[in-house]
This record gives sequence, structure tokens and C-alpha cells, in this order.
Amino acid sequence: MKSSVERRSDILELLKQTNSQRVEALAQYFKVSSVTIRTDLNALEQQGFITRSHGFAVLNSRLIAELSIADKRNHYPEVKQNIGKMAASLLQNGDKVILDSGTTTKAIVSHLNDLNLTVLTNGLDIAMELVACPNVEVRMTGGILRKNAMSFSGIMADNNLRQYRFDKVFLGVDGFDLQKGVTTFNEQEAHLNRLMCEAANQVIVVTDSSKFGQYSDFVICPVNQIDVLVTDDQLPKNYQHYLENSGVKVLIA
Repeated sequence: MKSSVERRSDILELLKQTNSQRVEALAQYFKVSSVTIRTDLNALEQQGFITRSHGFAVLNSRLIAELSIADKRNHYPEVKQNIGKMAASLLQNGDKVILDSGTTTKAIVSHLNDLNLTVLTNGLDIAMELVACPNVEVRMTGGILRKNAMSFSGIMADNNLRQYRFDKVFLGVDGFDLQKGVTTFNEQEAHLNRLMCEAANQVIVVTDSSKFGQYSDFVICPVNQIDVLVTDDQLPKNYQHYLENSGVKVLIA
């Protein structure tokens, strides 16, 4: 039987396809009780993903809610590893790199091999993963730790970032909308992400296709400020055409 985290992720995926589902139908589909499904739906409603009405679960608008880092780890792990591998192929010996916090950027670390790099990150879990890379000099932004996201931000992080220049930034995003741009949930992190983009010669966004057509509260940058997008083969064709016409190099992992 699937865990509650896996089942709730699957419920969201099903609602993305159908927009709404009856509680009884979900219970039958997942072979669990209606009580279990109602518990799942209560949790998803509290996170802002759905609205419950008259026995139905209805997917909310494209304004999305934040998942914890534990939940994010269960979303498309194989896809993220493929994206991470392709993103790592863009690196060269001697590069000075920013790795933004997030599960997709963390996937890059598994594919660094023996590259000689200087890596700055605001992700606590990413820094811990980089310990296993003998040829990588690890720097951290410092700042205030958001435990839900395992990421640092704030004035200390901002000030530290302003001291350096980098070749590339690999940016994870929570939403990617052609009109609203790339977005994230936290205002301080959005500000830090903007500074990351300013400090790097090349802005590389790494994201799975579930983020397209979604947006959250705080804008990092418009899409025409992106140099490279690394994503999976479910990227909508209209997005690919728009981005390539805007000068963004699109790489499909």
C-alpha cells in the first residue's frame, strides 16, 4: 500500500487530469476507505491545493501552495535525476557555480563526478551532499534557515552573495508561467534568487514539467532573463516555441 505522501501526490496528479473527483471514486481508485481519503483531502486543502465541496475534491487555480522538502522528494525523483545529469553536463572544470536550494538542483550533485568546482549554495542538504565531492570547494550563503525548505535566506545571505561573481547559477523554481515568469513561495528567497541571477554570467533553470503553467506569490525573474532551461519531455510545445523564440536554450532530459 502506498504511503499517505505518495497517495496525496497521486491524488493531485489525478485532479490535474480531471479537475475534480468524488470522494467515493477516489477511495475506490486507491483501494482505501473514504475516511482515509477524507484525511488526505483535508491535508491537501490545508496546503491550498484543493477545495472540497459537496462530496467533491476540486483542484484549485494555478496559484499553488508550498510543499515541504520531504513531500518534494517524492515528486518525480527519476525525472529530477535525469534533469540533474543533463544540467551537470553543462559544467566545466574550474567553474564557479551557484546551486539554489531544492530537490531538482540537489539532483545535480549526484552527477558532478571528479569536476573541480567552487559551489556556493543556500541549501543545507545540498551542502551536506557536496561533502562527498572531493574536488568541490563548498561555500554557503549563511542566513536564516527555513527548516521546511532546508534553505537559508535573509540579509546575511544577501550580503555574502554580493561579494562574489559566478559563471553559472542553477535555479530551482516553484512555478513557471510565461506571463508571470519564474516564481517561488518565499519573499526573502525570491530576493536572494534575484541576486543569484545578477551575480552569475549564465542563468540556468532546472525544473520538471509539473511546474509549467503554475505560479506562486513572488517573482524571481521574467522568462526572457533565462539563458538555459533544463526540463523533461512533457514540456508543453507552446512553452518550448515561446521560450526558444525568446532566446532561451531548451534542453530536454
